[in-house]
Amino acid sequence: MIEIRKEALFKLGQCEVNPSDNSLNFYDANPDSSIRKVSIQPKFIEVLSYLARQYPKVVTREELIDNIWEGNSYVGSKALTNAIWHLRKQLNQGAGGEQVIETVRKMGYRLLLEPQFNDADLVDEPDLFQLAQFKITRLTLVNRRLALAATLCLTLMAVAWAYHLYQDSIRYVPTVKLNLTTAAGSELYPAISPDGRWLVYGSRGSNRYASLYLKDLQNPAETPKRLTSTKSAEIRAVWSPDGSALYYGSEYRSEDKCYLTKLNLDSNEALKLGECYTYSSAIDIAPDGSRLVYIWDADEGFGSGLYELTLNRDEQPPKRLSCTEDCSYRDRDAAFSPDGSWLAVARRFGNISEDIFLLHTETGEEQRLTFGLEDIRGLSWHQDSERLIFSTENSGVRNGYIVGIDDKQIQSLDVEGMSYPRSIPDSDDVVYSNYMRDYQVASFALEQSIPTATFPLLQVEYSYRNPDYSSVTQRIVYVSNETGFNEIWSSDADGNQRRQHTDLKRRVAYPSWSHDGTKVAFLAPDDKNEGNKIHVLDMQTSNISILATPYLDHNRPSWGWNDEMVLASSKDGITEFYLDNRLPKVISPIDMRLGKMIADDKLVFTQLGKSGLWMLSLTKPSQVSELIGGNHFGEGYNWVATDKGIYFRNSRSGFQLINFWRFNTGLITPILKLPSGSIPRSGAMTYVENRNSLLMTLSQNYKRDVIRLQHKLLY
Repeated sequence: MIEIRKEALFKLGQCEVNPSDNSLNFYDANPDSSIRKVSIQPKFIEVLSYLARQYPKVVTREELIDNIWEGNSYVGSKALTNAIWHLRKQLNQGAGGEQVIETVRKMGYRLLLEPQFNDADLVDEPDLFQLAQFKITRLTLVNRRLALAATLCLTLMAVAWAYHLYQDSIRYVPTVKLNLTTAAGSELYPAISPDGRWLVYGSRGSNRYASLYLKDLQNPAETPKRLTSTKSAEIRAVWSPDGSALYYGSEYRSEDKCYLTKLNLDSNEALKLGECYTYSSAIDIAPDGSRLVYIWDADEGFGSGLYELTLNRDEQPPKRLSCTEDCSYRDRDAAFSPDGSWLAVARRFGNISEDIFLLHTETGEEQRLTFGLEDIRGLSWHQDSERLIFSTENSGVRNGYIVGIDDKQIQSLDVEGMSYPRSIPDSDDVVYSNYMRDYQVASFALEQSIPTATFPLLQVEYSYRNPDYSSVTQRIVYVSNETGFNEIWSSDADGNQRRQHTDLKRRVAYPSWSHDGTKVAFLAPDDKNEGNKIHVLDMQTSNISILATPYLDHNRPSWGWNDEMVLASSKDGITEFYLDNRLPKVISPIDMRLGKMIADDKLVFTQLGKSGLWMLSLTKPSQVSELIGGNHFGEGYNWVATDKGIYFRNSRSGFQLINFWRFNTGLITPILKLPSGSIPRSGAMTYVENRNSLLMTLSQNYKRDVIRLQHKLLY
């Protein structure tokens, strides 16, 4: 049988039908005359071509609608009638008025002229055997495809089921905490060796200085081995990638020197690689062991920052990675990703805001990962190099978190006390130092006939600290995390009649009464969480104002003698900040920690990086005198001035003292002895005149152990 291709060109008398360009070409009998070309709609050509291929059969309307309009009778019926009318109109003109398309009543249509096709457009129609073979082949192919589809579907179902089971296994992974250390002392900065056998950590124990210890996890009953000398201080180390050596900072107090050190574990040989900042400064090593990054101050005038030291190159000096000019932050911690692509950096803005940034090790590209954290206490990468595990202290409580570097979504691990987490090589678990610390305001009565201990102001479970007393209002302001956030509260001298004064839901710190008792100055983060501002709380109206300042960071505020301005340290030195929104005025370039006015012109203060208690006149700020020498006074914040003298904290080896220095004699008298660490370095002290007592911040330390953590969010 012969079949004609759908796109075949054919002739009807003097008309040539070309389906490829939807045209009718009419030729006259005279060969010299021109060709008349008429373009018509594609559907019209399809109808005419179908009738030609079926010639001389009568083609029903239904067959035409099924083949041309895909069975859409609603559209096809009207469209077919319209097509036949237009075709007759064009073809009848070319045929001298003769009918070309005949309507067969109740049947359909057929051509009255025989179409002439080219031989090339005629193809053999397969016989019945060939059709049967074709159908068998096609059915076989269909069956194969169905079988493949079924197999693929079953495979997908199996994969989905397996994934579901895997997700369920993760969802129901219990949170398991395993204590790795049980010895007395405070174990910090844990890190497990690349082969998973050894744990190194720092601990002060009963020694004068902290030391590094090595514990065999395959023999947990064995006593940990001390790795470093008792004459130096070491507390934070990282493993070389092959596990053969440790890198750490080693501080020699007798020499006032700190050395970056490599300890070969096989030979116990310690090599000094260069200078370091402190024995507890951050340090990490690249996954390929080619370089170290660590916090250091190279005395270049830029302050402490992140440096990179290339190993195995003796002549190459460390390279500074932190900024050098107009820096609004300080880099404090760093960690390489396991694939070596990223360096995560903990960056401090001011003294109460900190966030994590990512630095690409190849391109130098930098991106910010977190916004508005408070105090980062360690960071480490997950083994997939796509997530970062870190600890923060928020409103006095430490907890662990995990964040994805792509979606930047932070999820809480809900592990209170997590500090300095470190991923375990080739594992989804982490180790961390368990750090639980509460703060309280304690009262100590002076000049008692019976020896007296400190008494807490409040018998509560939450933390509260940094008191300041006003003799005018006879009330104490302090910071409390009773609501879950550090806010300003006040009470009377007995701890009663408590009131909450702020509801900022972010960290506030270091409240200070004005001398007239009407206002309280304090620090709180700025809107971008990239620094802090001095806030002033009106105790009568509860309104809070922010003092005008061009500075990003401010140290603890205190009031001028007439309460017309607030004194605080900025990057330019001791600065006056005014309540009427005038621009601040720098009165001295001295880097002050904390200052207190003891007269209308006398400022007593401590300095950053310099021991001793100092005094200057606001009218002659260049004339600075030393009240207490640095050999006797090394305190920054835990001191208070009274009419008779200065009460201050004095840290000794294994204990702390509260001393009193008397103005008229210059003598120093110890009045209270406390265990080491009782008064935190960042605490505060105030004097209650009508009760002749001191109020101070005390901390309650629990034992710090190293814990291994299994957690579903780490999978």
